[in-house]
Amino acid sequence: MTLARSAWTAIVAVAAALIAAQFVPAKRTNPPAQGALAPPPGIEATLRRACYDCHSNETRWPWYSRVAPISWLIVRDVEMARKEINFSEWGSYYPATRRRKLEWMGRALREGKMPPRLYELMHPGARLADADRAALERWVESGLATPSPGKTSE
Repeated sequence: MTLARSAWTAIVAVAAALIAAQFVPAKRTNPPAQGALAPPPGIEATLRRACYDCHSNETRWPWYSRVAPISWLIVRDVEMARKEINFSEWGSYYPATRRRKLEWMGRALREGKMPPRLYELMHPGARLADADRAALERWVESGLATPSPGKTSE
């Protein structure tokens, strides 16, 4: 078998695998909100722009989230992000859980881990300016300083 024929066979095999992968769809969901977060308007605008696609039940699924195998990775990332913190389910969290989630958010902001660089590349509007990051950090700190009303035990 010649090198050209081997390369052609490999290309056809990869193309066939990619076509076959389209028949294994990723389950993109946006379940109903269960007590959504109600932050001040400026904070809400920043969260919606930079965080809600992964950390809420209001994900805006881009066209490429319908193309396997990329779709599988995106759905997995959103599912993991929603488990970490989900602003659409904020009202269903116990106060101690809210506190832990705010602590996680503050740490992620300080360490520059959120939003992730790859997400920012695909969504340049999600980049946080220094002022956005500072406002979010102040909001997180104020949330940590104030007891949360609602459920009282875990």
